[in-house]
Amino acid sequence: MKLRIFEAANQREKTITSGQIQILPAGQNMYCQWANTLSFIKLEVNPSFLERVADESGFGRADKRRLEQRLLVQDGKLLLLAGWMLEELRNGGASGKLYSDSMATMTAVHLLRHYTASANRNLKSSASTDKQVSTVIEYMQMNLEKDISLQKLAIVASISLSHLVRLFKRQTGMTPHQYLIHLRIERSKQLIRCGNMSMKEIAAQVGFSDQAHFTKLFKRVTGLTPVKYASAL
Repeated sequence: MKLRIFEAANQREKTITSGQIQILPAGQNMYCQWANTLSFIKLEVNPSFLERVADESGFGRADKRRLEQRLLVQDGKLLLLAGWMLEELRNGGASGKLYSDSMATMTAVHLLRHYTASANRNLKSSASTDKQVSTVIEYMQMNLEKDISLQKLAIVASISLSHLVRLFKRQTGMTPHQYLIHLRIERSKQLIRCGNMSMKEIAAQVGFSDQAHFTKLFKRVTGLTPVKYASAL
């Protein structure tokens, strides 16, 4: 469809297609008009949050961190991240703070990498050890029933949020949230095999918000519902 874009005293008309993205710096005014039915996701990033992630991730001078305007770009990863966040909002935050923190940080890093003046520079490297990842995993194992935040894991590992996500993914092949789900599913299998707890009790014991969420993720990981897994033992 046709999109009419108004910016300051200028106006232009563009042909848009599904999945295209517009990047606007904070404080920049732009108005659009369209004639047909249109649905879209509007994602707002607090500049102070973007600045904090930039500091933690080793991006350059403050004047190089401002988002640059990009109109009608194709960015499958950013679209996917926005879709995941929208789904989490609709689910009432069922996946917990760790998931939402991870999504927000990943989105900020992606924006900094691709839509700022520092986009093409390499991130500063920093010393990381297997012990930091092991410490985080051990903390997860000891606190599966809690709503663990990414901030808490970063404190446990004594590193920044964004560095934790990158380091953990490099070491394990998973994000912290994915690994936490893996640990919870493995613990739930042990509890199911013991056979002395209900599925509702097991869901609470391993940190899922409710039995329905537990069943959904258990089936996604194992291919079976918890009940079918139990009956197959």
